[in-house]
Amino acid sequence: METMSITEVGIYTVEDLRAYREQRDDMTVQLIEGELIVSPSPGLAHQIVHSRLFGILIAAASAQQIVLSAPLDVRVGENTVVQPDLMVIHDVDRHGSEVTEPPVLAVEILSPSSRRTDLVRKPEVLGRFGVEHYWVVDPVNPAIRAFQLVGDTYQSGHVVQGLDIFETQGPFPVSFHPAHLAR
Repeated sequence: METMSITEVGIYTVEDLRAYREQRDDMTVQLIEGELIVSPSPGLAHQIVHSRLFGILIAAASAQQIVLSAPLDVRVGENTVVQPDLMVIHDVDRHGSEVTEPPVLAVEILSPSSRRTDLVRKPEVLGRFGVEHYWVVDPVNPAIRAFQLVGDTYQSGHVVQGLDIFETQGPFPVSFHPAHLAR
């Protein structure tokens, strides 16, 4: 197999993504519209929030929904494969080695290296893919922003911070304090 360099310029494919991942198992590698997005493994603050939010989602999801955690690919197209930190899919969608139908919820937990991708690039592609709910969580300054799909773009909800209560009905009823995710 030919070695691929991340510095090569071009439009990458899913096959290129898989080949690059074989070389770098210490990094998160995603493909957004033909561009390889490489970021370091998540830090401790990220993983604490991830674990706590995973438990909250498991408890709140319906019996017809499955809560999943990265690393798991969501294949949006030939040139886009992303790995949301957390996602919720319909129970009937569980087949194959990657998610190929839009999750009902995708969640990103911000890291210094992922802010632009999580706040700009991923919502663009996930919105076009049809992911109805998209949440972004800040683990350092505990806060959450929920986005709702309107057409093929997201409408941003307000930011809920600290000890205020984040409460939503979609994709299922859930409420929690963002500060409790990071304690």
